[in-house]
Amino acid sequence: MAAKRKYAYYLRGNQIAIIEEGLGSGLCSLSGYSNQTTCEAAGGTWTENAINSNDDGLYRSPVATVPDGLEIEYAYSPRYSITNTNVTHLTLTDYKSTTTGGYLKVKGGSVNYDTTLDVGDHVVLRNAGQFNGLHKITAIDDASATKDSITFSTKYSGSSSWSTFEETVTLYYSVNSLNDESDVIDVPEYLAKALVYYVKAKLAEDMGEYDAMTYNQEQFRVLISNYKSSRIWGSRIMQSGTHSIL
Repeated sequence: MAAKRKYAYYLRGNQIAIIEEGLGSGLCSLSGYSNQTTCEAAGGTWTENAINSNDDGLYRSPVATVPDGLEIEYAYSPRYSITNTNVTHLTLTDYKSTTTGGYLKVKGGSVNYDTTLDVGDHVVLRNAGQFNGLHKITAIDDASATKDSITFSTKYSGSSSWSTFEETVTLYYSVNSLNDESDVIDVPEYLAKALVYYVKAKLAEDMGEYDAMTYNQEQFRVLISNYKSSRIWGSRIMQSGTHSIL
C-alpha cells in the first residue's frame, strides 16, 4: 500500500515553496524511523506531535523524491529596469568563484568601483556569458587602495582561479530593482485600478466565490481595454460598409 502524503504550497512574489505534513516531529510505530515518509514506507504508522491542540502536524520541506508529481507553468516577470543606459562600467575583465561560499567575484584592473558602487546595490551585466542579468553586490574588495574587485550574492561553483571574459562586459549600475513587497511598482494610476480588480478576482476564486470572481475579471478587462484604446493617437473615422443600408 502506497504511503499517503499531504502537501501544501505557498507563493511569495514569483517564488513557490512546497511543504509536506508530518516530517518535523512525531513518533513511528516501528523503531529506527525518524520521519513519516520512511516510517510509512516500512509499513509503520506515524503519529503526529502537534504544536498545540489546534494543529494536526508540523510542515517541513519534503524529503521524499516524487518525480512528475508537480507541474509548473513557467512565467517570466521582469524584476528590474535599467534607468540610465549611459551609466556603465566597461572595465570588467576576469571572474572566479570565491573560496568561501562559492559566490561570483569579478574584477577589472585598477578601477575604483567604490566611487560609483556600494554594498547592497544591484547591477546588470551584459556580454558576460552565463552571468548575464541582475546581481546584488555583497562586497567591494580593496587591493592597494584601489577598489578593483566586486563580490556578488550570485552562486557560482566554477574555478577559484581567475578566468577572462570572452567579450567586453558592460556593467549597468543605474538599476531599479524589485527587492521586496515594500517596493513601489511604477504603473499608471488607471492601470493600478485594474490591478485592484485583478487581485479581487483571484481572492474570490480562491474562496470559491465565482460570481464575484467573474464580476472583477470583467471590470479588469474593461479597464485594460479602455487604457489601450486611450493610447491610440489621432482622429477616428467610422464609415458604413459596402452592404450597409445607410
